[in-house]
Amino acid sequence: MIVRDEGATLLLITQPDHARLAADLVAAIQTERALQDAARAVVLLATREHDNGWAEVDGEPTVDSMGRPRDFMTGPAGLRRELWARGITRVAQMDPRAGALVAQHAVTVYSYRQGDPDWQPFFASVVSMRDELLEQLGVLTDPARRAFQDEYRCVQLGDALSLQWCNAWPGPEETLGYRATFQDDVLRIAPDPFGGAAVPLRVLGRRIAARPYRHDGDLREALAASAPVVVTGEARGV
Repeated sequence: MIVRDEGATLLLITQPDHARLAADLVAAIQTERALQDAARAVVLLATREHDNGWAEVDGEPTVDSMGRPRDFMTGPAGLRRELWARGITRVAQMDPRAGALVAQHAVTVYSYRQGDPDWQPFFASVVSMRDELLEQLGVLTDPARRAFQDEYRCVQLGDALSLQWCNAWPGPEETLGYRATFQDDVLRIAPDPFGGAAVPLRVLGRRIAARPYRHDGDLREALAASAPVVVTGEARGV
């Protein structure tokens, strides 16, 4: 879950909804070579589905010790580790190469945990899943691996840009040679990845009062009573 603090309210956006926005952003990018050939459809699938393992978690949100909704960065480590196997498996059933891209994403986003003994089984498992999928696809040579990494760049970039916009992080945030800032619902990115176009953005969310929630049930009742809202803005190059 993404939790954007708006002062009197909190805007909650599920991880799968954020991922769908990430795919919209990637679909508009014109500067990445992996989006110019047959790999485009697989990249967009992997981007759109990269967080589908969070669906069950976001469906039963929890609060921390201060009564604040837990976001995707503060949930229990064990929960964050186990959801990736579920998500990778789901995507691999749709397309094995997309599944391998999601596995690569899991390794990348938690790379800062590489030295943590508690996380070693996670890395071993996810790397094994990724490599088995790549072997099935015959992605064994250096050129094939480089093509795979070019495709993964797009997934990583879409995720980073969508997270910044959904969280309203002002930045600047640097990702893979791009620099993005957020202000007044507009994400400005340099160098321009969109060929001069302004990209409309929209994501579903729910607004609840910014107050301490007594327990998980209190939070879930508040969410159930809230109406979905459509949050809009745009991304543009500078």
